[in-house]
Amino acid sequence: ELKTPIAVAYAANDALLNFNQAEEKTQRDKYLRICQEQLQRLSRLVEQILSMSMERRRTFRLHPEELSLQEIVERLVEQHKLKAGKPVHTSTDIEPQDLTVLADRTHFSNILSNLLDNAIKFSHHNSVIKVETTERKNKIFISVKDTGIGIPKEDLKLIWDRFYKSDLSRGKDKKGTGLGLSITREIIHSHNEHINVISTPGEGSEFIFSLPLSEENDEED
Repeated sequence: ELKTPIAVAYAANDALLNFNQAEEKTQRDKYLRICQEQLQRLSRLVEQILSMSMERRRTFRLHPEELSLQEIVERLVEQHKLKAGKPVHTSTDIEPQDLTVLADRTHFSNILSNLLDNAIKFSHHNSVIKVETTERKNKIFISVKDTGIGIPKEDLKLIWDRFYKSDLSRGKDKKGTGLGLSITREIIHSHNEHINVISTPGEGSEFIFSLPLSEENDEED
């Protein structure tokens, strides 16, 4: 969770320093704003870690609030495309556009960030990433789908284990810890929700998780 804001801020700063993005005010302001957002996010994560360490808590506390799904998804997609280091083609399908979910802002952002990071990391040179939502029974199901290397059938139950890395992922991500999906599932379970995966080796993977709709959506219905 700490690595992503560092990587995004680094990529934005690199664009300003080495790719003449600082000469145009609009682009300069865009990248400076990204740097500021990521430093704020990093600060919040550090504060959480320090707080958990000082209090020696075994579980973290969630602070659910109504969140705009469209706003968070678009922001995270833009950030991950910036730090990808390769062409990334994305599409989002969130209906209605003013859809809101009830979740902890920091941890929800980390869920999406981990899934987007994996989708890009384990995709081919021209990544195709889709983020879609489906609403049913007062829940929102969020899908992050890629066209990457996929996951072998024998690994599908093991990918949630801490430190586990399949043979395919070892070849692609030697520096990874194997913690991302384990942490992601723990956070989703802390919201009393679930995550599943559908994957075919050589064709890609789709991760689908659920969250409760906020009361604001219920009132509109």
